[in-house]
Amino acid sequence: MTEEKHPSRIIKKIEDFDQKLFFYFYKNKFFKKKIVRRTCEVISFFGSIEFWGGLWLVWIIYGYITKDYYLLVLITSGFIQSISFHVLIRYKLVRRNRPFVTLKNEGVQQHDDLIRESKSFPSGHVAFVLFFGIIIAYYFKDYFWIIFLFLIGFDSIMAICRLILGVHFPTDVIFGFVFGFFYAFLYLGVTYPYWVWLFYWLGEIFSPIIHFWR
Repeated sequence: MTEEKHPSRIIKKIEDFDQKLFFYFYKNKFFKKKIVRRTCEVISFFGSIEFWGGLWLVWIIYGYITKDYYLLVLITSGFIQSISFHVLIRYKLVRRNRPFVTLKNEGVQQHDDLIRESKSFPSGHVAFVLFFGIIIAYYFKDYFWIIFLFLIGFDSIMAICRLILGVHFPTDVIFGFVFGFFYAFLYLGVTYPYWVWLFYWLGEIFSPIIHFWR
């Protein structure tokens, strides 16, 4: 194997290109404007755990009113399964630091106040906007392609915003898309019937207890 084709050399070239592309967005004069970064913060909120947690509560209320818990079950069980893979990949297998940690000496700062940890690969914002979007599109089958295409566009904007805010490298957001599709395929293509059965079975067990205490 020649030196140029050695895996370490290839990885170094990928990392150099990754940083170069990151700096293109992060140091671009237009993207550095306060209003642009503020807009990116607002967009990023729609991929945060705070946003999805609030929406989850809305689905609980919706299920309570309509007695239709199917979407809530899909979202909850899908999240449990996917976040397990996500945490394993990010914190145990890859453990890559965010740009504002790795490139701190080159002036990179964190511009997203909701970020409270330092690991970045893959992007959770990008992965879970895509994952939850596919689940929602699956639930509203008649509007699948409208919802799916809208969320692909929105997620692309989200990916760029994560670079501008200094919290992800380009490969983080690219693989955010990859893992978002993977999580959705694994869940909807393989495991979701078992999760649905489990949640409705648990519902039947706890329902008499809930009614007793009302």
